[in-house]
Amino acid sequence: MGRHVGSRNTGTPAPRPATPGHANGSARTPVWPFALLASIALIACSLALVLRANDQTAMPQIDRAASLTGVTRPPADTARGANRSAGRAYDVLHGTSLTPVHPAFYALKTKMTARGYVLRTSSTGATADFGVASFNVLGAGHTAGAGGYAPGPARMGGAVSLLRAHDVSVAGFQEFQEEQFHAFEGMLGGSYAAYPGLSLGVQPVQNSIVWRRADWTLVEAHTLSVPYFHGTHVPMPYVLLRNVHSGQDVWFYNSHNPADAHGPAGHWRAIATSLEANLARQLTADGTPMIVTGDMNDREPFACPFSAGSGFHSADGVYSDGAGCHYVPRTNVDWIFGSPTLDFSGFVTDRSSQTRRISDHPFVTARVSVPATLDPRCRRAPGHGWFCPKH
Repeated sequence: MGRHVGSRNTGTPAPRPATPGHANGSARTPVWPFALLASIALIACSLALVLRANDQTAMPQIDRAASLTGVTRPPADTARGANRSAGRAYDVLHGTSLTPVHPAFYALKTKMTARGYVLRTSSTGATADFGVASFNVLGAGHTAGAGGYAPGPARMGGAVSLLRAHDVSVAGFQEFQEEQFHAFEGMLGGSYAAYPGLSLGVQPVQNSIVWRRADWTLVEAHTLSVPYFHGTHVPMPYVLLRNVHSGQDVWFYNSHNPADAHGPAGHWRAIATSLEANLARQLTADGTPMIVTGDMNDREPFACPFSAGSGFHSADGVYSDGAGCHYVPRTNVDWIFGSPTLDFSGFVTDRSSQTRRISDHPFVTARVSVPATLDPRCRRAPGHGWFCPKH
């Protein structure tokens, strides 16, 4: 008695001391199950690696590579069995070959591209093919009075229709007088250029060369003085044109040698023919091709001496060689001649110009082919080809 009631021994067992590390005195979780699971996982992984290594050792190298990359190889051809010598088909897909570009070539290509050049495998240009014509349009002054012909400017509509119908790229006009020239320009809207046109006055325009601007650009323009009526000299045009499609240069000459309208003019025609043959030799000496058009007011007396003196051949088949002049029947006084390298085809003497009262001369036309030649403007790109102008 006299003790505090809470201090009495009631017989209840005393509580156990708390387990170290557990403040709340809760029971400790066993560790050994986790250790057992980790051991089992480690043993399983090791066994899997051993089995995979043994399996790939037995696989061919290509199959092992396929298994590692995820690429599935087609099944083996069982029909071949173990016969490794038998033929087997393969499908080969060729990809793009990538060749490293040398810095010097890259710099050259950038420079040439800026100048309008393109890379080609050859420095040989393209073949130029075009239509050419010679036409005496009958001067407006010759039909000013009675005679059954419409005025010169009105008749130019027929001349333009013939030019278009025959797809003529270059033509030599004779008796092409001032008012006819203006009518021609008005009808074609500047799609054709002309030399001399009116650039040298109203007399020289009568013998002009016209060309389609879409096909040609003018490089040089000159005149040759030849004797006309009574030996009076008049200028006849010749131009160097560059074909925009092939880049080739071609000389064109156009003439109107004197007729006998004011007395015999055979002597003056012979002198003119000699001058024209000499000009042809000079202009083609460097290999540049040349075409001659004109109303020469002669047939064989012009064709054979000119062919012999120049080496040219006509679109309708006249030529000269060691055996002499090879002449053809049914020729005109209107001519188309070309230098030896040129090929003519489709020669036509269109007399509808006479029946339609467009002119008193036929419209003479042919196709011309200028063979491809080395382009001196090309620059070699060693190991890659040639840089050549686009046009």
